Amino acid sequence: MGSRLTYQVIEEVDLESLGHELQSVVDLVNAGNRESKSRSVDLSTEEFLIWSSSPGRVRHHLVANVVGGAIAGVCQVSHADDGSNPDVLRCEMLVDERHRRTGIATELLRHTVGIADDLGRSTLQSWHFETVPAGAAFARATGATETMQFHDNVVRIEHLDIEQLTSWRDEGSRHAAGYEVEVIEGRWPEDLLENIANLYYMLERDMPLPDGHEPREWTSEFVGAMQDHYSRGSQSLSALAIEKGSGRAVGLTQLVRRNEDPTTWMVTTTIVDPAHRGRGLGKWIKAVSNLEALDRWPGGVYEETGNASTNAAMLAINRAMGFEHELTTTDVELDVAEAKRYLDSR
Repeated sequence: MGSRLTYQVIEEVDLESLGHELQSVVDLVNAGNRESKSRSVDLSTEEFLIWSSSPGRVRHHLVANVVGGAIAGVCQVSHADDGSNPDVLRCEMLVDERHRRTGIATELLRHTVGIADDLGRSTLQSWHFETVPAGAAFARATGATETMQFHDNVVRIEHLDIEQLTSWRDEGSRHAAGYEVEVIEGRWPEDLLENIANLYYMLERDMPLPDGHEPREWTSEFVGAMQDHYSRGSQSLSALAIEKGSGRAVGLTQLVRRNEDPTTWMVTTTIVDPAHRGRGLGKWIKAVSNLEALDRWPGGVYEETGNASTNAAMLAINRAMGFEHELTTTDVELDVAEAKRYLDSR
């Protein structure tokens, strides 16, 4: 068990201006990623900056320094940039395993509450992993409430059920006669961006959000900016279900692999317009995206995806593909007033 530190400094920093200290932050984040998921492949500093600056959010980065200047904790505090959910502040906190139970998380929370007060935000949102018990313990201590659970699922690519995928692809082309599937490697074309933005809005609207929360605004400009941003550090392959009569995309699934880790494919999203469900389009696009990736992306070892625990339909598709549960992530909420009560007790 650690002892409370006699000296520590919490600073809000600009990551790109950190200089040599940036590598210490990246090392801490990589250690946290490996702790939560042992097969994680480390981020480079360039990748870290990409993932830490994606469009759509206004961010504040906090760093905790201890005696000797070592970075022992970090916290990213953010909110949507479109005005949605004006009461909410999202916070992602990580403390070096060697410095836990020393008050660093409490001090990072204190600074986060200060930012919440400055911005007029009343609710903090965060999450913890089942593989890192310290996160759940701190959330309980502060009085945070658990809201949603998400399953991170993984399959070894060599274990994908190719026969099942081929069947779904062939059944889709036979039974969903009014549709076709288009495969796009890389950026989505401009003429589909507004359509795809609407799909993302549908996806977020369908998600089991906490009471009072609303989907963000999805626009073609925002979707295009996201594509451009992530293409700096990754490659993507998408399968879109197109309604032949209208030419509109009514379903989408996307696989992404990092430039610096081509062994892992990540499913970023799978969406089918509710008005077009019940036709096997979800299975069709999942099958096509995976079969195409097998041809185009050699060297893959793992495919990973995340699903809300309430999304039975997608969980069933993933199980049929061979995905197995890897870890559970639990979202939590904490009223700022409750956080202040906790801080006052310390």
